[in-house]
Amino acid sequence: MCCIFPQIKHRNRKTMKKISPGQAIQAGWLRFKNQAALYVAFTVVYFIILTLISSVGNGVGTMFGFLGGAKVSLAISSIISGVAASFLTLGYAHVARKDQLGEPVEFGTFFDSFRVNQKPLLQVSVVTSLVGLISVIMFPDEFFNMASGQIQDPDEILMMLQDMSVDLRESGGTLIAVGLIQLVFSIGLMFSAYKASIEGSDLFESITWSFRVSMPNFLRIFITFFILGVLTIIFTVLTLFIGLLAIIPIITLVYYDMYDQVSDDQVLGVPLDKEDSF
Repeated sequence: MCCIFPQIKHRNRKTMKKISPGQAIQAGWLRFKNQAALYVAFTVVYFIILTLISSVGNGVGTMFGFLGGAKVSLAISSIISGVAASFLTLGYAHVARKDQLGEPVEFGTFFDSFRVNQKPLLQVSVVTSLVGLISVIMFPDEFFNMASGQIQDPDEILMMLQDMSVDLRESGGTLIAVGLIQLVFSIGLMFSAYKASIEGSDLFESITWSFRVSMPNFLRIFITFFILGVLTIIFTVLTLFIGLLAIIPIITLVYYDMYDQVSDDQVLGVPLDKEDSF
């Protein structure tokens, strides 16, 4: 397939330190619109593969759950699913990157994350998956037992929920603090997988670089998250969830553009669609 960003120019990181939410959202939409069929087709495959891997992860987690309870089961299954989702999601970034560089892209390009820089991406994916489990340790074991189906008696579930509501009210401040910490780490690490997979940086460099470029843009990234969240809810409801086939690739392409805006070797492309140029 021909590239949709033929005119490219490289800029040094110092020329653009701030993320533009508007530019990122517009770029994500333009990239998707110009090759919608390709992105939608991969998103279907994305869902199928991730569902299968999640099932395997749940099975593995259940086996280890007998050793450490429901929390251990959830942690193991979450790590397996998180790593798989990271590799699949970076496929969108590899397609976008090659397209900007003027290189031909095809369906197989989505799987470049499985072919290049696998080790650093695997390491970063495990770390980010573990960070995503920070809040898990704050919930009672009974909650996970109920979620996993280990508690099924209606009266027992009702009593457990009443006890949990009391515990949550008493530890509300702690939960809020943990939630804020997890938000900071989530935003701080959000570019680490791109750094590892696209540039081949090691675990330490990927994480430290991601924090260095994302923290000054914390509010801008949060605003982008909020806008994307609102749009996702609206279009998901209006399209009866079918719109997720378009929303997911658009969101991932928006994330990629934010990464590109702060990357050390920024690549900016001009789309063929002149009416929607930046």
